[in-house]
Amino acid sequence: MKHKNYYIIDFDSTFTQVEALDELVRISLKDNPDKEAIFKKIEDYTNMAMEGKLSFSESLAERVKLLGANKEHLKKLVTHLKKKVSKSFSRNAPFFKKMRMMY
Repeated sequence: MKHKNYYIIDFDSTFTQVEALDELVRISLKDNPDKEAIFKKIEDYTNMAMEGKLSFSESLAERVKLLGANKEHLKKLVTHLKKKVSKSFSRNAPFFKKMRMMY
Protein backbone atom coordinates (compact mmCIF):
# COMPACT_ATOMS: atom_id res chain seq x y z
CA MET A 1 0.00 0.00 0.00
CA LYS A 2 1.43 3.34 -1.04
CA HIS A 3 1.17 6.16 1.49
CA LYS A 4 0.63 9.78 0.54
CA ASN A 5 3.07 12.33 1.83
CA TYR A 6 1.72 15.50 3.38
CA TYR A 7 3.76 18.64 3.55
CA ILE A 8 3.17 21.77 5.60
CA ILE A 9 4.69 24.84 4.00
CA ASP A 10 5.24 27.72 6.38
CA PHE A 11 8.24 29.88 5.54
CA ASP A 12 8.01 31.97 8.71
CA SER A 13 4.60 33.46 7.98
CA THR A 14 5.39 34.26 4.35
CA PHE A 15 3.18 31.57 2.83
CA THR A 16 0.68 31.71 5.65
CA GLN A 17 -0.29 34.47 8.05
CA VAL A 18 0.32 32.13 10.99
CA GLU A 19 2.98 29.69 12.12
CA ALA A 20 1.83 26.26 10.95
CA LEU A 21 3.54 24.36 13.76
CA ASP A 22 1.93 26.60 16.38
CA GLU A 23 -1.46 25.98 14.82
CA LEU A 24 -0.83 22.22 14.76
CA VAL A 25 0.06 22.39 18.46
CA ARG A 26 -3.26 24.09 19.21
CA ILE A 27 -5.20 21.53 17.19
CA SER A 28 -3.47 18.36 18.34
CA LEU A 29 -3.32 19.26 22.05
CA LYS A 30 -6.74 20.92 22.28
CA ASP A 31 -8.25 18.30 24.59
CA ASN A 32 -5.03 17.05 26.19
CA PRO A 33 -5.11 17.55 29.98
CA ASP A 34 -1.31 17.95 30.00
CA LYS A 35 -1.26 20.53 27.21
CA GLU A 36 0.30 23.29 29.35
CA ALA A 37 3.28 21.11 30.28
CA ILE A 38 3.66 19.98 26.66
CA PHE A 39 3.44 23.60 25.43
CA LYS A 40 6.28 24.43 27.83
CA LYS A 41 8.44 21.57 26.54
CA ILE A 42 7.79 22.64 22.95
CA GLU A 43 8.74 26.20 23.85
CA ASP A 44 11.92 24.93 25.52
CA TYR A 45 12.96 23.01 22.38
CA THR A 46 12.25 26.09 20.25
CA ASN A 47 14.39 28.24 22.53
CA MET A 48 17.24 25.71 22.56
CA ALA A 49 17.34 25.82 18.76
CA MET A 50 17.17 29.62 18.71
CA GLU A 51 20.08 29.75 21.18
CA GLY A 52 22.15 27.28 19.14
CA LYS A 53 22.04 24.61 21.88
CA LEU A 54 20.20 22.21 19.58
CA SER A 55 20.05 21.98 15.80
CA PHE A 56 16.88 23.07 14.04
CA SER A 57 16.21 19.52 12.80
CA GLU A 58 16.65 18.03 16.27
CA SER A 59 14.42 20.69 17.79
CA LEU A 60 11.74 20.17 15.17
CA ALA A 61 11.84 16.38 15.58
CA GLU A 62 11.42 16.67 19.35
CA ARG A 63 8.58 19.19 19.04
CA VAL A 64 6.72 17.05 16.52
CA LYS A 65 7.07 13.98 18.79
CA LEU A 66 5.41 15.89 21.62
CA LEU A 67 2.40 16.78 19.50
CA GLY A 68 0.96 13.34 19.00
CA ALA A 69 -0.60 14.71 15.83
CA ASN A 70 -2.53 12.35 13.60
CA LYS A 71 -4.09 12.41 10.14
CA GLU A 72 -7.27 14.10 11.41
CA HIS A 73 -5.24 16.85 13.04
CA LEU A 74 -3.40 17.43 9.76
CA LYS A 75 -6.71 17.64 7.88
CA LYS A 76 -7.91 20.30 10.32
CA LEU A 77 -4.61 22.14 9.97
CA VAL A 78 -4.85 22.16 6.17
CA THR A 79 -8.41 23.49 6.33
CA HIS A 80 -7.31 26.20 8.75
CA LEU A 81 -4.18 27.16 6.78
CA LYS A 82 -6.12 27.46 3.52
CA LYS A 83 -7.94 30.37 5.16
CA LYS A 84 -4.65 31.93 6.29
CA VAL A 85 -2.67 32.16 3.03
CA SER A 86 -0.84 35.48 2.96
CA LYS A 87 -1.98 38.14 0.51
CA SER A 88 1.46 38.33 -1.09
CA PHE A 89 1.44 34.59 -1.75
CA SER A 90 -2.12 34.73 -3.12
CA ARG A 91 -1.12 37.48 -5.56
CA ASN A 92 1.44 35.07 -6.99
CA ALA A 93 -0.96 32.14 -7.40
CA PRO A 94 -0.76 32.21 -11.23
CA PHE A 95 3.02 31.81 -11.05
CA PHE A 96 2.76 28.81 -8.71
CA LYS A 97 0.10 27.17 -10.89
CA LYS A 98 2.29 27.67 -13.94
CA MET A 99 5.29 26.15 -12.15
CA ARG A 100 3.22 23.17 -11.01
CA MET A 101 2.20 22.50 -14.60
CA MET A 102 5.83 22.54 -15.69
CA TYR A 103 6.80 19.75 -13.28
